[in-house]
Amino acid sequence: MGGRKRREAREGRDAGPAPAASAEDASPPGSWWGTRAPVLKYLGVFLGFVVAFYAVTATPWFRGELFPAYLELNARLSAWLLGLLGEAATVKRFVVAGERFTLEVQRGCDAIEPSALYAAAVVAMPAPWRHKLLGLALGVPALLAFNMVRIVSLYYTGVYFPDAFEILHVDVWQPLFILIALLVWIAWTLWSLKRRAPAAAGHPAAAGSPEAA
Repeated sequence: MGGRKRREAREGRDAGPAPAASAEDASPPGSWWGTRAPVLKYLGVFLGFVVAFYAVTATPWFRGELFPAYLELNARLSAWLLGLLGEAATVKRFVVAGERFTLEVQRGCDAIEPSALYAAAVVAMPAPWRHKLLGLALGVPALLAFNMVRIVSLYYTGVYFPDAFEILHVDVWQPLFILIALLVWIAWTLWSLKRRAPAAAGHPAAAGSPEAA
């Protein structure tokens, strides 16, 4: 009896320790952060850019000098476009006066905020900087130019459908412009991902190579 117990104990020692749990069974430390780090980094950069934008727009220099000059530029460009369409429009500061209707370019008809949000979304994306710069160089001017379409359309709304002017101005164009900025960002994101896909496929990881730290 005693000999059998000693033999079983010796066999247990020879068998060695019990196998440890595999790395796949154990949850790696920091996995919560590892899976959410890209999203959190994107939100951090995006919110930082947005906070910086609103901080600049709150300064007296922006409100008193830069923004009024920008509104006047919008008014002059709108009058120029109306002139191309056969409207004899004149500009006095922010007011565009045509022969059939007069409107004033005010805050909210400037496209600065949607353009800034679009720029923040582009800069925060984990994409190559050449893609980001192209997205900014094409997307922001496109949004600012589209704002001219908005102002001209509001002028003709005032001419032909004056009762619908405020509805189109507040209830239609403002959310529509945010949607347009979002669609431009989505289009840029899809383009950037498509451009990066062939490069990633052309450099597959070597079989059996150690994982990056």
